[in-house]
Amino acid sequence: MTNGPPQSVEPFVHRVSLPDGRYFRVGYRAEGLGYILAGVEVPVHVLEREVAAGLDFVTAVSPSGEVVSRIVDSSGFDLVSPCSVASIDSLIVETVSTNNLHLEEASTSELRGLLRSLELSIEHVKTALAQTCAES
Repeated sequence: MTNGPPQSVEPFVHRVSLPDGRYFRVGYRAEGLGYILAGVEVPVHVLEREVAAGLDFVTAVSPSGEVVSRIVDSSGFDLVSPCSVASIDSLIVETVSTNNLHLEEASTSELRGLLRSLELSIEHVKTALAQTCAES
């Protein structure tokens, strides 16, 4: 047995392909040396479900009308920069396109409900704008 300095251990995750599917190899290795101290192969879908269970998908609208979506971890921090940015008007145009309405089998009552929501949103923006102008 050698009495050398204690080695640091670091966790690792590597994607691997095995004959029976996609897996991640997870475990611990000696830091800086690269050899694996302990490892196990876990099916990708198991880790994906477990990781996703601790994440939130947060969507907000900016004052300029952009809809911004991001992934937030269990500590409340963004995992990556915004993963989706779109303007409200482009989303509405896509939603009410003939093709989408046909695919979604949208009813007249659903479209009226959408219109009421959008009109209410417009009133909120007008109120905010009037308050901002009054404060200036």
